[in-house]
Amino acid sequence: MDYMKEKLGSWQVGNSQSADKVRFKVFFPSVNGEIRHNIKLIQVTGDFQAQLGQTAWDFMNAPALTKAPHPEGEIWSYETPVDLKAGFYEYKYYVTFNDASEPPRWVSDPCTRYGGRENMNAGFVIGGSQPDDNVISPIAGGRLPLRDLIIYEMMIDDFTDEYRGARAPLDAVRDKIKPENMVGHFKKLGINAILFMPWTAWNDSKFNWGYTPSLYFSVGYRYANNLFQPEEKLSWLKKLIDLCHQEGIHVIMDGVFNHVYPGFPYKSFYQTYDTDCPYTGKFYGDFEGLQDLDFNQECTRQFIRDVCFYWIDTFKIDGIRFDNTVNFYNDETLNGLPQLLHDIDSHLKDLGEQHFSLTLEHLQLNAANVTNHTKATSYWDNALYAGTFDGLWNNTIPSKLLNALNTSRYLEDAMKRPTVYLSNHDHSHVNWQAGAHSNEGALQAYRTQPYMIAMMTSSGTPMIQNGQEFGEDHWIPEDDHGSGRRVQPRPLHWPYVEDKIGLSLFNLYSKLCEVRKTYEVLRTGNFYPDYWEEWQTQFNPAGFGIDSHRSLMIFKRYDHSPNREFHQFMVVLNFANYTGSDRQFLGQRTLDRPNQRVDTLY
Repeated sequence: MDYMKEKLGSWQVGNSQSADKVRFKVFFPSVNGEIRHNIKLIQVTGDFQAQLGQTAWDFMNAPALTKAPHPEGEIWSYETPVDLKAGFYEYKYYVTFNDASEPPRWVSDPCTRYGGRENMNAGFVIGGSQPDDNVISPIAGGRLPLRDLIIYEMMIDDFTDEYRGARAPLDAVRDKIKPENMVGHFKKLGINAILFMPWTAWNDSKFNWGYTPSLYFSVGYRYANNLFQPEEKLSWLKKLIDLCHQEGIHVIMDGVFNHVYPGFPYKSFYQTYDTDCPYTGKFYGDFEGLQDLDFNQECTRQFIRDVCFYWIDTFKIDGIRFDNTVNFYNDETLNGLPQLLHDIDSHLKDLGEQHFSLTLEHLQLNAANVTNHTKATSYWDNALYAGTFDGLWNNTIPSKLLNALNTSRYLEDAMKRPTVYLSNHDHSHVNWQAGAHSNEGALQAYRTQPYMIAMMTSSGTPMIQNGQEFGEDHWIPEDDHGSGRRVQPRPLHWPYVEDKIGLSLFNLYSKLCEVRKTYEVLRTGNFYPDYWEEWQTQFNPAGFGIDSHRSLMIFKRYDHSPNREFHQFMVVLNFANYTGSDRQFLGQRTLDRPNQRVDTLY
């Protein structure tokens, strides 16, 4: 089953911009030759019924879908007998079971490409942008390998909260990429990749981080909702990606494939859903309070594979970050993460695509090993974050910090890189942590500067959390003890870009991005000292390492590639806690020795 090529969900039949029919299709897989749902009748009901001469959302008179066999199960379908006027419509299925003791259920469409505004409704569009419209440009200059990326982690809602007004957040993001008559925020900063926190639809239109997906083929209603053009719900994302590509910015999608919202539509179609739904159930790890997907089942593997193919093929994304991979990686089977990565890699090769990033959030000690033995290209590495937290909180320089800058040594393929960061969406902003002990937050953001330089000169691929570059300093609990209080809005304060703190941080981040992109040696995997014992508190005999007493760190990056000059980049960092905007200086000098050059950052 190819879920999108079969046009499951709801699709406009023709290409008219004024009026057209719509076809609904729902697929149920056969498992061991058996269809398990026990459905007697499926009706489709919604606001479109008014144009059929009925009352909107009249489930009593809603049209019924017709069942037909399929080589892999069965398909239920319905096509409207009349054309519907152009616009955005919402709908749901009303499901009646053969067992009269089981009451009928309202169920959303698991393959809809449009999320509704409430109650996990599905949606469709007549007119507006068609699926093949809005051709997305290739990345200006070509897609770069992971090691050459500087990633920006964006929470779309928070990023646009202050200025978007009634526009779709996805549309508003474009303001900061290339505002009219001025250089965009990202080009000034110097990043060349954006990791978007999940844009796939969750169960309602309220604020959400997006890690409880319910409609995998759909952009969340909240992100695509524009009061002036409600029918343009696919085009906002396409236009955003197209502009990113024009500006040389890679687009990385955050994919949540271990678990779903407990009311996941496919589960609700099955009368005894806890035992009969083949898509959901125990696979490996559990995520408390959510519904796990069962990758032991072929239909689940196909479904998630086709979700990934859809976003790759239709929206031309440049990478996927896989959330919570610990819970769908079982080293006793290829099902789950390994097979999914293999399928995506094969698909990309068939398309002739290169340098597509496949990043794991695998927060365990075996993360590098999993990356080495699958088609993954990166993993989120918490070591630098942990060392930064420790250093800022305890006003010291932990010995483990040096090793955190060189975790690339654990990866066997030179093109693979860990993703390193000072903070991310799961934690408070690093700028808050800087002054947390004295209740000053970002007022002590100067303390993050040596950590910034360390990250940008590490052997990993650096990632900047949105707002980090100008001193945003929201706090969230590290552990909310199941209260749900971690998923909270942290809107960016854009005037901070121009105040004393924000401007100083932004200029330094911008300079560091420029330095990293200019000097290829900083993007290699070569790092010295290669390893630092945590009991070592003084420089080694060559003058490198950590001097804990003086809060100093010295390391070098080097490149000994054939047919190129031997290039070294020396980094000297002072972690002492004092105020001083001039504590960092960028300098370069050339040694007298032939074919050697040493650049110094301190």
